[in-house]
Amino acid sequence: MNTKTLAIASAILALSTTAYADNYKRGSEQTHYKYAKVVDVEPIYQNVRYYQPTRACHYERRATRGNNTTAVIVGSLLGGAIGNELGHKKSNKRVGALAGAILGGSIANDVTREKRSSYGEQQQVCTSTQQIRYHEKITGYNVGYRYRGQTYYTRMDQYPNDKIRIAVSVRPVI
Repeated sequence: MNTKTLAIASAILALSTTAYADNYKRGSEQTHYKYAKVVDVEPIYQNVRYYQPTRACHYERRATRGNNTTAVIVGSLLGGAIGNELGHKKSNKRVGALAGAILGGSIANDVTREKRSSYGEQQQVCTSTQQIRYHEKITGYNVGYRYRGQTYYTRMDQYPNDKIRIAVSVRPVI
């Protein structure tokens, strides 16, 4: 072989070795999969807060609200009729009717108010509130597994089986 060919072959060999070593420097690893035995599983709990609506009811006596308009109207009509009968002249009859209507309506209103305040109705009174409640929820699992005599730990979202699949990577130390 001549020296020129030997120099070119040496250069190609040097470049290919450098490129092969660079693959490992860049993180290219040889990975294969194995199974490891699960040796410990502990659930991870988290307190979750939620609101629960509650309603409490009781009965209490309450005075009725609003006016008894029927009693006021009837009282005004009766008072007006009586006032009209008491008057002798036409103008006196009008004044008597007006005064009797006002007086009759006022008396009827006072009588119904007195009954409302002394005899209240039983009414159901309800209040709604929201109570804060807490619930423990499993959010994951701390899993211990053994591979080649060493124990390792990881967190998993699901409860594992007796064995879990692991990735084993091999790369040279440069």
